[in-house]
Amino acid sequence: MMTVLARKHGAALVIRNRALGIFTDKGFTPVDFKVELAMKLAARLQYTPVLPAQDMEEPDLLRFLEDAGGA
Repeated sequence: MMTVLARKHGAALVIRNRALGIFTDKGFTPVDFKVELAMKLAARLQYTPVLPAQDMEEPDLLRFLEDAGGA
């Protein structure tokens, strides 16, 4: 289960197992940032915040990211 904080075409800023990271179709990559700093960086990189944050399983998140690409 992952909590999605923000998304962009093909990528999402997520929390998984209490670790912050970027999730893509290639998997989860942890990042060493505090959530507040990561959200500021995501805004600069034009990620769209997911409000409220959503809990998703990996297959659902992959579909969610594909749908974001078409929007």
